[in-house]
Amino acid sequence: YQERVQDTPSPSPSLEEAQMSSNHSSSVSSSPLHNERTAETTRTYSPVLPALPAGLHHTPFIFPEGLSSIETLLTNIQGLLRVAIENARAQEKQDQLERTELKMELVRERELRETLERQLSMEQKNRVLIQKRLKKEKRSKRKLQEALEEEVKLRDQAEHTLLHTVLKDFTARPLLRN
Repeated sequence: YQERVQDTPSPSPSLEEAQMSSNHSSSVSSSPLHNERTAETTRTYSPVLPALPAGLHHTPFIFPEGLSSIETLLTNIQGLLRVAIENARAQEKQDQLERTELKMELVRERELRETLERQLSMEQKNRVLIQKRLKKEKRSKRKLQEALEEEVKLRDQAEHTLLHTVLKDFTARPLLRN
């Protein structure tokens, strides 16, 4: 607290003056200097505060009787600092929560990507296996087709030979009958 010289008039009374003025009799209170100081100690100060952004809160200003205007100002600054600290902590908690949620989402997306990559790899392996099987079946089909064509050719030759032999025998037999 600030020390004051009793003879020097001050716009705001000290703590001792405020206590003394409440204990004095009515004869002391009739002095003009005392009346002015008493009136000042009973006034309340209500500053016009600008609107704060969402999430920030005003704390009530403390104006105990008897504090100097500098002490009141320091008290108000201290209150504003407390509010700023609380708001910073709340914002930090919100930021931490968002970071945690983003990390969780990242983990889920990474797991999903890995699962899809494994499925893709399996599908590619299956595709390679199916293509190999298809190649083998095409080869087998071609060989069977060639074998069938060879059999058809041999059958045609056999039929032709048989027919030729039968016709030869048939044409040769009637001559023998005669």
